[in-house]
Amino acid sequence: MRRGAPPIASLARDWFARDTTTVAQELIGCTLVVDSGTAQRVVARIVEAEAYLGTRDPASHAFRGPTPRAGIMFRAPGHLYVYLSYGMHHCANIVTEPDGVAGAVLLRAASVEHGLDVVRARRGATMAMDALLRGPGNLCRGLALSLLDNGLDLCAAESRVHVEPRAATPPLSVGPRVGITVGAGRRLRFAWRAHPAVSSPSPSR
Repeated sequence: MRRGAPPIASLARDWFARDTTTVAQELIGCTLVVDSGTAQRVVARIVEAEAYLGTRDPASHAFRGPTPRAGIMFRAPGHLYVYLSYGMHHCANIVTEPDGVAGAVLLRAASVEHGLDVVRARRGATMAMDALLRGPGNLCRGLALSLLDNGLDLCAAESRVHVEPRAATPPLSVGPRVGITVGAGRRLRFAWRAHPAVSSPSPSR
């Protein structure tokens, strides 16, 4: 719930327990709320995401089945899957599909709607606003998401992170995922068309 605004119900587990591609598309325009304590609340609009289809997708961490790292992708939907990329950058994903079926959506970019000063303190005071949460690593840094949040239940009432539904359907661009070497041709990257916070290269259409 945002301070000073009417209560907004967070997305429930059933919403995430759907086809990963559908969830990825419909997350665009939804609001990610991260509450790290007093005066540390950040609200960000999701503008870019990628779908990873579990055992059906060679680019997915879950392609070869449950492992110590990717086992969370087989758990109940609506949990955070956070991992460290190249030992440097955190990447935040939301687990999808029914319990036992692996799938996740990588959060690639968002636009700050509340808590700009908090995000700037983490990312840099002079950085352009649209660049603050552009890219998976920058998004995690700006929202203070780390390996400590791996397995966090977004649907729990006491969770410090939750997702609120979008008010309207934004125009979408669709294209291949980036930064991968297998399954790169699949058009599973979704973005708010022409939004300045979307990472480069922007999906074509």
